[in-house]
Formats: sequence, C-alpha cells, structure tokens
Amino acid sequence: MSIAKSIKINSKGEQLDMTPGKYQIDILGGWGIRLGNFSVSFKHNDTQQVIHCERSLLPVQSFILNTRAKRIFILKVEESGTYTIEFANAETLKVRPSNLFFKSLFEESIPNDSIRIYIHREGSLS
Repeated sequence: MSIAKSIKINSKGEQLDMTPGKYQIDILGGWGIRLGNFSVSFKHNDTQQVIHCERSLLPVQSFILNTRAKRIFILKVEESGTYTIEFANAETLKVRPSNLFFKSLFEESIPNDSIRIYIHREGSLS
C-alpha cells in the first residue's frame, strides 16, 4: 500500500493508514525553511504508541504537486495501523519561497495557514 498525502499544518485529527516502512515528510511552498520549534509526530490509534519524526540528514529540494518542496523529516513505522498526525508549535514554522539570502530579504513568509506537508513512502512520490 502506497500513501502520498498533502496536509495543512494547522489541521487537527488527520489520520493515515500506514504500513511498516520509511516515510519522508516534505514542507510545501518554499525552500527557505525555519522550523523554530515545529515538530510532527504520529500516534497509533490502537496502541497509543507515539512516533516522533526525525530531521532529515539531507534536506532535498524538489517540486511536488507543482510547488517547491523541501524534505525536512523522516519517519520509520514499524507497526501497521491507523495513525493520527499531531503537529506541535505550527506557528513557529516560517517558509519563504527562496532559500537564497539576498532574495529572502525581500520576500514575505508564506502565511502559516497556507503551509502544507507532503507525506510519502521513501522512494515514492505518488
């Protein structure tokens, strides 16, 4: 089973059916990312086990769903089931279209309620 889903960072109670494997989480909208204290975790609905996402060693820039994306987190799921996505400190996340210093001086941050993440299984974008 392959999942690929785009979710707003301010949404609550989003659920995903996941199978064991590695997943990647990209932030959509820009390449200039400042996480602040933003974090993402997944809570298994049956066992209540919480999986905290880890920072990606290689924050790869790409285009996903025709928008700029940057891989920020990775996650390893060991047990199949339905997971609830939990966002913490979403208001501290800042995203700008460009990661170039001089260009970012003149760009506004993307409004927080427009920022989305894209969750997909490692090696698959759809």
